Formats: sequence, C-alpha cells, structure tokens
Amino acid sequence: MSRIRNIVNLSNIILQMTKYNLKIIFANRFIWFLIGAIAFYIGLTLIYVFTENVSKVEDLYGVFVFCGILLVFYPAVFGIQNDQDARTIEILFGIPNYRYKVWLVRITLIYIITFVIMLAFSSLSSFLIIPMPVFAVTYHVLFPVFFLGVMSFMVSTVVRSGNGTAVLMIIFGLFFLILQEPLETSKWNVFLNPFATPQDISESAWSNIVRDNRIILLTSIIIFLLTGLFNMQKREKFI
Repeated sequence: MSRIRNIVNLSNIILQMTKYNLKIIFANRFIWFLIGAIAFYIGLTLIYVFTENVSKVEDLYGVFVFCGILLVFYPAVFGIQNDQDARTIEILFGIPNYRYKVWLVRITLIYIITFVIMLAFSSLSSFLIIPMPVFAVTYHVLFPVFFLGVMSFMVSTVVRSGNGTAVLMIIFGLFFLILQEPLETSKWNVFLNPFATPQDISESAWSNIVRDNRIILLTSIIIFLLTGLFNMQKREKFI
C-alpha cells in the first residue's frame, strides 16, 4: 500500500508541476510568438502552394527552423525573468534539487510542445506542398532549434535579464547566419541542411558530415543544459 501511495503522490506532484510550468510557458508574450510562427508558416505555405516554387524538401527546411526558433525563443529567454517578476523564484528555490525538478520539466515541456507543432507543420506541408519524410524532417529541424533554445536558457542564467539575453541571442544568431555560407557543407554549421546534398560530395561522405554535425549539436545541447542547471543552483544571484 505504501508503494502505491508513493506512486500516486509522485504522479500528483508531476501533474501539478506540469500544470504550473504550462501556465508559465504560455504566459505573457509567448502567445504572440506562437501566432507569429503560425502566421509565418501559413503565409509562406500559401505562397508556395500558389506559385509552385518548391520542388525539394531542402527548400522548406529553413522555414521550419525559423518557426521552431520562434516557438522556443520566448520561454527559453524570458522564463527566469518571468519567475523573478512574479516573485515565484523564491518559492521555487525552496524545492529540493530545484534545477532538476522545475526547470528540467519546463525545458522538456517546451520542446515537447515545439516537436508537436513542428510535426504538424511538416505533415501539413507534406500534404499541401510536396511529399516528404515527415518524422525525418522534424527530427533534423529540432537539432538547431534545440541548440539555440538551450543556449538561450544557459545565457539567461548568466545574464538574468530577458531583454539582455534576447539581445545576446540575436547577436549569436546573426553570427551563426553569417557563418552559414562559408560553412555550408561543414559539420560545424549550426544550420546545416541535411536535405541539401552538394553535387561535389558523395552521399556517404555527406551522410557522415550530417551525422557528425548532429553529434556536435547534441553534445553542445547537453553541455549548455548542464551549465544552465548548475547556474540555477546559485541562489544568491537570483534572489
């Protein structure tokens, strides 16, 4: 009975924490970023449908990445500041293992929501514009989106200001965009398009480049996440 009671209590805690973090994620200006992502996607989809300019999946990859960045930007950048403004961060720091029980849940929810929305976008595009491997497209799109999202979270734990973090991430984003052309076929390209196979590179070599790129991004995501969670343990910097 005690084991069952513990499982029920744990389930209730997880449910309550999930509800709380969903309220935080969808609070304030997130709805405008969500509307912006949907409007951007619908606008370009209508253009592509009526002009028939899209013939390959690679042409839509950048659209999906931009929509994904819009979805993760606000909750990742302004999440800590929202906690501070609402004066709930003092309560959250009172929870044992704060970094694991609260922000890890929040980040997971952010990316589950992003995954579902991006899967819906790619499915709709596969039906309206051009047939594509929906899950493969969504899978690859999430790498640069998650990379920038977790990087935003890490930077926000250092800057501790939503506006300051937003400025820095815009600068970093522009820097990555500038490097996109010279690093177009490099494994170090954050926005590497796995569906844009270069003509002067064999398929096997390109497959290795894409694999190495995803390993680099995944490793960076883990490092950024652990660094951000470690920074969240420094109570005196946030209260």
